[in-house]
Amino acid sequence: MDFNTLLHPSCKRDEIDAIIMGINAMASDLETTYSTLDCRVAERTRQLEAARDQMALLAYTDPLTSLANRSALMNEIEKSLEATRTGDTAPILMLLDLDAFKSINDTYGHAMGDKVLRQLADRLRSCVRTEDVVARLGGDEFAILVRMPEHGAIRAGRRIVAAMSADMVIDNIHLSPGASLGMVRATASHSADSLVLEADTAMYVAKCLSTEKVVEFEPFMLFERREKAEMLADLRQALGTDQFFPAYQAVISLADESIVGAEALVRWQRTGHGLVRPDQFLPTAEESGMIGELTEYLLDRVLYDVKTWRAAKLIDDTFKVHLNVTSRELHDLRFADAVRTALRHHDLPATVLVLEITENRLMSGDNLHRYTLLALRKMGVEVFIDDFGTGYSSISYLRQLPVAGAKIDKSLVDDIAVDPTQESFLRAISDLIAACELKCIVEGVETIEQSAKLKAMGFTMVQGFHYARPVDTSGFSELLLQGR
Repeated sequence: MDFNTLLHPSCKRDEIDAIIMGINAMASDLETTYSTLDCRVAERTRQLEAARDQMALLAYTDPLTSLANRSALMNEIEKSLEATRTGDTAPILMLLDLDAFKSINDTYGHAMGDKVLRQLADRLRSCVRTEDVVARLGGDEFAILVRMPEHGAIRAGRRIVAAMSADMVIDNIHLSPGASLGMVRATASHSADSLVLEADTAMYVAKCLSTEKVVEFEPFMLFERREKAEMLADLRQALGTDQFFPAYQAVISLADESIVGAEALVRWQRTGHGLVRPDQFLPTAEESGMIGELTEYLLDRVLYDVKTWRAAKLIDDTFKVHLNVTSRELHDLRFADAVRTALRHHDLPATVLVLEITENRLMSGDNLHRYTLLALRKMGVEVFIDDFGTGYSSISYLRQLPVAGAKIDKSLVDDIAVDPTQESFLRAISDLIAACELKCIVEGVETIEQSAKLKAMGFTMVQGFHYARPVDTSGFSELLLQGR
């Protein structure tokens, strides 16, 4: 609106002239008002645009690490795929996951976990180029979208894993997070979702490997992933049925070859597949978080059998049943209470139960492990180190662990009857266990020669195919009836 046109008064000062002067004054005031309003509107518009830009930034940024988030990554993948279809170099997507993040969170708390993620985000930024897209997808999972030759991407992936796996010190605590990385090069047929799925599948394979932690996607990996998904669905269904059952392998006293205990091994009669080996389904159960439910179910079945054998006078009060547990369960503060509840439910003393955990999983030294081990020992439940001699044996650490015994792994027994060096090594392991005042069981005894050699060396308890193979409840009851 133009307020510059003024009314000019006549030379006669009358009432009309006064009105004209008033109108002119009002026009001047309105011009000032409208000018101020225009400035305010412009400022509000600028603020709204800045707020919109900030909201857009927040919508595509991970608040913890300030990296791009999943939405931003998916947008960048879509753009890259579209550019690929018009002739640009195909992008490579890398997905990275930390190997020990859950343990860090469980042991030191989520605040420490957040500090670890922020520091690792900084490490990740330092490993990539400015044109690469780095994102945090959630939890401890990160992604990197790059354009480079495939051999260069493999080198970059290994450099990233090395940087992410390097030790760090936070609040005077030394941590080793570890990392696994999967990668896939995009093709014209890829969608953003399928590219992420394949990179994630390769990363999952990398996590299962002990050495090579950078894995390129191969089509067969998807088949294995689908197989595991089907197995997981069947596992969930099986827990509510009687498909799982214990098989018992006798623990033998070398003094008179009598049965002094048994190791309970889980078996799965999978519908439509028959009997499934434990090594085929236990890793899936553990990764999915179902291992705790499976252990509690098996513990209930095993204690029921032990109570039945005691009532039938097939075993005495010294008989002990061994059950394998995992590191995840020792990290669960409720685990010791669950064991106590099961023992009370079956009205059995804690001394009847021995829990076994493999050596390499027990040597982490974290506080939750110790808390659970101490609670079990106070209760009267013994804990044995399984597969002893194959992991990271440490004399000083072994003496500090609240465990009752160790089971020497089969691999240390195989050549004992023919290899003098193997015998010497086994004697050293035996002396180490004895020096720590621990009980000892030797696994994998398959021949009479091995049995005789072990007895001559002073070992007192063994188990293996030479004496008995794992059998179901009724089969073990028959063994007990035979006095074997």
